[in-house]
Amino acid sequence: MPTTTCRHCANPVPADRNDAFCCAGCAAVHQLLEREGLGHFYDLRGDQTLAPVNPQHLQPRDESWLLKLAAEVPPGQALRLSLQGVSCLGCVWLLERLFARCEGAGRLVIDPLRGELELLADFNRFDLLQFAREIQGFGYLLGPAEAGASQEAATGLRQLQQRMGLCGAFAMNAMAFSLPAYFGMPAQFAFASWFDLIAAVSATLSLLIGGSYFISRAWKSMRAGVLHIDTPIALGILAAYAGSLLGWLNAQAGLKYFDFVATFIFLMLAGRWAQQAAVLRNQRRLMRDASVAGFFSVKGKAEPVAVEDLRLGDLIVVKPGQALPVACRLRDQDAAISLEWISGESLPLHKQAGQLLLSGALNIGNQSLQAEVLEPWSRSTLHHLLEARRQVTWRDESLERLLVIYLRSVLLIAVLGFLWWCWRGHGWLAALQVMISIFVVSCPCALGVALPLAEELACREAEKSGVFVRQLGLWKKLLRLRHVVFDKTGTLTSENPRLRDPGELDALDDLAQAALRTMVTGNLHPISRSLFDALGPGATLPSAVVEERIGEGLWLTDHEGRQWALCRDPKGQGTLLLCDGQALATLHFDEVLRAQAAAEVRALKHLGLKVQILSGDQQERVNPIARRLDLDDAQAIGCMSPADKAAWLREHTQQDGLFLGDGANDSLAFDDALCAGSPVSGRSFLEQKADFYFLGNHLGFVCELLRTARTHRLASRRVFAFSVSYNALTVVAGLCGMLSPLAAAVLMPLSSLATLGIVGLTFRKGRGQRIAANATHLMAQPT
Repeated sequence: MPTTTCRHCANPVPADRNDAFCCAGCAAVHQLLEREGLGHFYDLRGDQTLAPVNPQHLQPRDESWLLKLAAEVPPGQALRLSLQGVSCLGCVWLLERLFARCEGAGRLVIDPLRGELELLADFNRFDLLQFAREIQGFGYLLGPAEAGASQEAATGLRQLQQRMGLCGAFAMNAMAFSLPAYFGMPAQFAFASWFDLIAAVSATLSLLIGGSYFISRAWKSMRAGVLHIDTPIALGILAAYAGSLLGWLNAQAGLKYFDFVATFIFLMLAGRWAQQAAVLRNQRRLMRDASVAGFFSVKGKAEPVAVEDLRLGDLIVVKPGQALPVACRLRDQDAAISLEWISGESLPLHKQAGQLLLSGALNIGNQSLQAEVLEPWSRSTLHHLLEARRQVTWRDESLERLLVIYLRSVLLIAVLGFLWWCWRGHGWLAALQVMISIFVVSCPCALGVALPLAEELACREAEKSGVFVRQLGLWKKLLRLRHVVFDKTGTLTSENPRLRDPGELDALDDLAQAALRTMVTGNLHPISRSLFDALGPGATLPSAVVEERIGEGLWLTDHEGRQWALCRDPKGQGTLLLCDGQALATLHFDEVLRAQAAAEVRALKHLGLKVQILSGDQQERVNPIARRLDLDDAQAIGCMSPADKAAWLREHTQQDGLFLGDGANDSLAFDDALCAGSPVSGRSFLEQKADFYFLGNHLGFVCELLRTARTHRLASRRVFAFSVSYNALTVVAGLCGMLSPLAAAVLMPLSSLATLGIVGLTFRKGRGQRIAANATHLMAQPT
């Protein structure tokens, strides 16, 4: 039986591969692990699905910036760096093993949640560049430590974790010193007052440290005219604490809810932490794209200049793989550039001295180019695209309406209960106990714990399909979809053209493969990237210098004087590999659809969704793809600028569209879509502003996301139905004066456990249904 999942990452293996790996990157890393005796990595990985190793991430990188950072680290202090690629326990074990065998290594601390590492080493002996290159061979990339909003989010999560830990200790103290009273400890006991004091102090500290988190958020949302789930949580905390304080001062045991306050705050913090941790982990899994440089070397200036400070007439140096920050005039003799980021057109362009280079154009040549600045950064196209920001927060108006009804009902019932008990002559303290008990039992404890679990389980299900959620609220957005809009190049199709017959490379001897790999390594031409993806990392020709002739091809001379060339076939559309003028292979490339793309489009149309292609490519390149997807001409539009795509979404969708794209030219369309997703390519830009990003070479996940969204909605509705029923019963008990602090302390965790069970069972049943649906989906694909 053929292997259906990759031996390294456990993702599906494309139909055109027969080596049990999903890509050349995974094959290379697997071989390296086995060769280095590090196969225990797979034992630790277990059955977890990892991110496929993008072969482009194994290309040589400029890591010289590491030396500058290392030189600035004071002796005895650790160096903090961003880390991309860590996704399981095996990754942590592997990195620690690689670090430990380096000379001068000290301590390595890896934080997978924050996507960071801290290393302490003797940098006089520790070769930081060699360590970076070694772990890159296993698919891990280092980058500068994150700053700005990303770092603030990580700091906020760490502070939330600290609050949760402290409040957990306070909750245990409050419960421990409240239990004796529940079990009959007489009020005359010598230490009874001390027990009450400790419980009160624990609850007070919990309120100040943990409760303030919800109270401040509820206050901010109310000032903004928005009701948030934190509002009923804050109301319950304040009411329970105020009643407890009053009961303690007046020696009324029926009003003391100190243990409830502390435990409730801890549970709410735990649910909130779990919810935010999953999203932050995915947000920080990828680093910012290094091709968008913040500084450039300027002729005549000793230090690099920030893009914001570039002046008209400055002569800047743009390294291979970097994007031009502003419109420029080429000062070199010639250059190879690509406009794939701006127009979506991946074909290389040959530019000569004096010609205009657009902002956002990529230098895909082997050499740096010099260009004269023609505009300030603030007016450039790239600045406009990079500064475009999607609305991260999404208001759930139905939830806000529900919260209004809920809060009004709770307040009305509690006040009426208080008045009723006063009118019946039970006294104001007894009436207050009834009112506070209603506030206590109406706290959305079950919702506050169960709904984050539903978010976490939904994210886990998505990760099994190679999809990583970055924004809360995605699942509700997916249920509103009426349109699914695709970019073409890199989204519907593979990022690079696909070699038509991989057997042509297998037929080459080792020397020819090494020569070809030497020529294409580090070259950003689409053909070179495609060949590197097919070959994978491996042996190259030592000391060979590759010469790039713009518009013609690549040449090198090996140590024995043989002349190798990779150039166009003058007789046809292929690419020739030559050795001393003799053709060793004629290579042909095709633009191919991602695996399962056709089946996924058919399934989306079957669900009643409108499917559309918006591409910057020429219309004659878009039409063949549309025909293969069974879409008519009106559903596939080419020659669209970034603004055209955004305008189409505004005109044809009513905040009910999902946009899938991969280039900076899709940035404005992201802003006008209800939700957006991006494939992880060699350039991580749109992944940073998408609601989700996806890994691997297949597209068979959109329907799976919709099914997961429906399961998430079903779980949420069941939890809500249970909570309404539970609250109705407990409110009645409270109105009857039957709800003591002990009963509240017992019922709260029991109701939370019940809702957790409801969520777990719902997703377990939904998983079985999705597996059956996926099997039917795959059987329907053409062979």
